[in-house]
Amino acid sequence: MLSRVAESLYWMSRYIERAENVARLLDIGLDLELDSAEIGVDEGFAPVEIALTILACREAFPAEKNRRSRDAVLRFLTFDRSNPQSILSMIARARENARGTQESIGVDVWSEVNRLYLFLGGSRAQRRFARGPSALFASISHSCLLLDGLVQNTLPRDEVYHFLQLGRHLERLDVLCRILLAKCPSLTGEAPGPEVSFQLVRWTSLLRSCSAYGAYLRSERERIEPEGVIRFLVLNSDFPRSIRYAAARCQDSLEAISGGDDDAYGCEAERILGRLESDLRYIDVPEIFDRGLLKFLGSLQGTCYKVSDQIQQSFFLM
Repeated sequence: MLSRVAESLYWMSRYIERAENVARLLDIGLDLELDSAEIGVDEGFAPVEIALTILACREAFPAEKNRRSRDAVLRFLTFDRSNPQSILSMIARARENARGTQESIGVDVWSEVNRLYLFLGGSRAQRRFARGPSALFASISHSCLLLDGLVQNTLPRDEVYHFLQLGRHLERLDVLCRILLAKCPSLTGEAPGPEVSFQLVRWTSLLRSCSAYGAYLRSERERIEPEGVIRFLVLNSDFPRSIRYAAARCQDSLEAISGGDDDAYGCEAERILGRLESDLRYIDVPEIFDRGLLKFLGSLQGTCYKVSDQIQQSFFLM
């Protein structure tokens, strides 16, 4: 496969995954605002603003909008073409990458990417946002999940499929680290947080931010508490949105692409992921907290950056 095509597939998948995560984060942030208002807790900031931190674009928020009204933040992260981290910008870049790979991804995947872009850039999305942002964010999330379903059910398990999966799961690994780094300090006592009576709402919001609330309750069969949530989101090997699961799927795709096996790694990124997967297999939650949760998560994110750099060098700079 041409490196140009492989890179386009990889980034198309990353942008779609990122857009889906941003839509969900904003939707959950709106719900958390309502919950905090009902309980009478002053968060000190709009919960939707945490997406600015997760996407590292807080400083890019226009100076004239420094009051950061909820509507201004939502529009900046949804429709602002000057913001490379807005949902519209990410879907636009996904579309550009998909345009040059239509023969590889097939007409169904291309048509849905194109449809989503045209919808977000048109008046219908603006009207739906005006009626209620949550409905728009749910629609965006569903479209991104539909794209994943089309990939899973229409593409053979060849290099095209594995570059798409690699991009998707590496982006998911990165976003999971970002979400946990942004949300965990006030939940674990590592930063000032809301009163104890509101903590359950915050941990529930964290699970929902990762589409993990229902799965957590079915799997853990226990009340929502910090150790259980961290164990589920970081170490669970069966939940598709856990860090361990995403790392393992990245490694699977790299093995399929590079032809590596259990005795030899096909590329440096595969070796780094193999070590990460081994660490996640044997560490437990008490050890994570002993190390320091934020330090541990920061190390995971650093590993994610290294893997991304090595993928770029091994497959795209050719």
